[in-house]
Amino acid sequence: MSAEEVVKVSRNYQVTIPAKIRQKFQVKEGDLVKVIFDDKDGAVKIVPLRNV
Repeated sequence: MSAEEVVKVSRNYQVTIPAKIRQKFQVKEGDLVKVIFDDKDGAVKIVPLRNV
């Protein structure tokens, strides 16, 4: 099951990961995530880093 939300980019180019997405992937304050631009899909992906 996928999850989708629309968020606004702040003037400092920051975005907030919506609660529904954070809960689904168990991302908490202080966790590291990898931000990837996928050329094939033309999409930005956020991948939680585990055991870093």
